[in-house]
Amino acid sequence: MSVKITREDVERALSELTILERIARELQARLLALESSIGEHNRCLELLDEMAKSQGEIRGLMPIGGGVLVEGVITNPDVFKVNIGDNVFIEMSLDKCRGWLLARKQRLEQARVEAGRALQSYSERIEAIRRFLASIEK
Repeated sequence: MSVKITREDVERALSELTILERIARELQARLLALESSIGEHNRCLELLDEMAKSQGEIRGLMPIGGGVLVEGVITNPDVFKVNIGDNVFIEMSLDKCRGWLLARKQRLEQARVEAGRALQSYSERIEAIRRFLASIEK
């Protein structure tokens, strides 16, 4: 006994495939953004660790946007202004700032894991639909 595949079945599969491929592309873009943000957090944490070791002022190049750097001096490496969202800044000590960044990095890593799982699930469904469509072309 064979199963009769209708034109509607094929159209439904093609429609689902199109939607799932779009979602997969969006998840891939989200994963790239999460990786970039996690890397930025890691670099910031490394810099904070170096600042904790230093005594007094710290000289360095600071980005001001557009690929432009300016030479700057950090005169108080013990207090940081931290954007906690919606351009609301609060002062934090080095240790508190480091802890806040670590917690945010952990949330980003968890979001990366979840997005990766979702992408895997969607990819499996995409492959199943492609196999189905390939089988009816024969």
